[in-house]
Amino acid sequence: MPDFDANDSRRSDRLLIVTNAVRIGLGLALLALAALALARVAGWPRLREALLTGQIRELEPARIQGPLLRTGQGGADRVYVLSLQSESLLEVKLRAGGHDRRRDLLHVDLRALDPASATVAWKRRLRTFEDRASDGVDLRQIEILGADGGTLWLNLLGPLALSLADGATLADGARIDAVNPAMAGKRVPDAGYVAFGAHGLQLTLSDATQWRIDGEDFGAAPRDTPARDPARIQAPAERQQTARFQVRGLPIGDRWLGVLTDAEAGDLQREPTLGGRRPEELSALARHILASTHLPQPLSAAPQAYRLWSARVTQVSAAPPDWPPELPDNWGTQSRYSDYQPLTEAPSFLQAGLLAAATRSAQALWYRGPDSVLVLHHETLGAAGRLALARVAGPGGRVVWNAPLPLIELHTVLPDGTALIVAGRGLPTEEPGAAGARTDEGPAPEPHERLVRVALSDGGLATFDLTEASLRDDGAD
Repeated sequence: MPDFDANDSRRSDRLLIVTNAVRIGLGLALLALAALALARVAGWPRLREALLTGQIRELEPARIQGPLLRTGQGGADRVYVLSLQSESLLEVKLRAGGHDRRRDLLHVDLRALDPASATVAWKRRLRTFEDRASDGVDLRQIEILGADGGTLWLNLLGPLALSLADGATLADGARIDAVNPAMAGKRVPDAGYVAFGAHGLQLTLSDATQWRIDGEDFGAAPRDTPARDPARIQAPAERQQTARFQVRGLPIGDRWLGVLTDAEAGDLQREPTLGGRRPEELSALARHILASTHLPQPLSAAPQAYRLWSARVTQVSAAPPDWPPELPDNWGTQSRYSDYQPLTEAPSFLQAGLLAAATRSAQALWYRGPDSVLVLHHETLGAAGRLALARVAGPGGRVVWNAPLPLIELHTVLPDGTALIVAGRGLPTEEPGAAGARTDEGPAPEPHERLVRVALSDGGLATFDLTEASLRDDGAD
């Protein structure tokens, strides 16, 4: 048997220690390289997040989904906003042989905003689709439908009833089926079969029968059955483009008030003519026909300066000029405009129109104390030109206030007696560190989704920036 050599044993121990140290060093080096690569791709904050939590979280800005609803039927004046937000979670495996796992989420959130302060009164996450669960989802089936009493109806791939007061769930499709057993198994999951009308929630079943669902006890009745309280049936606001909220003018008694370019005003002040001939060279019938159309036409706001004008409006017979007086006049009447006068105290406004709520009547909004209209205009022309709102009072066109809005596009107007809510998209703030602020690297940021409260008394603004709120790290509003 060979003699035991203590020196050999010590050398073997030292070699083992050195080998382990090299292995640890290589592992740390690989970890450092992986961390550097991760930091290069995702940034140092994301590296810190990965080391602390084992995952990287990426949030896309929330976007408004469907129309908005403003109502006080939940006990307080609120604006209800439904939104979609995408989120990605990457589980990072820094050790050798680890495989990263990515989860893609789509959140459906409902916020109730307090218009007085433009802050969130409450927020509720209604549903989260994970990974491929959202593939093929018809976004037309995710929207606010309307209010019936204290109930907020939504379509979330099927009917959903929430409390206007706090967002608590009151009923879903299963509850409706339980209350109305004859409907069970007959609801159609496709778009167009869940709607909201004059009597509240409407369902079209697979057998083509149509029913309305009561917002209080969720019982079904034929579609045309009057609602429990028709005055408390409220549909959401129309969602439109900016130009749809700008109208030409407003009739006020025997006067008309509206916006005209100088060229349009000049044309309207002259007698109409045809083919270059003087008016006296035209037949009486031709002059009659031209006069019937010689009035302010519907507005398509051009990138020009507009001024406020007034005109006298009289109602005259629409009968042909040679209609025998002894015959009955059943032709009705038509408006005749004359005496065009500029409102001399009002300045010119770029690409302007009177603000309307985009309802079917397209009636301009009118306010008292003082008697006035709101003019929606642009501060500057171009895609980045901000919108502004001016309150202009008669009779001379005095500007009560002019409020530049943090918006470049408008899609919703929600009027009320003391404050107006407008919603649309605006350029990101340039304040350093703000979510979405412009940086020197990468493409220009997308516009932010914003809701703006405009005080009618002084034009004071309060803004809720959905993009900013949805990108906060803690997810709170």
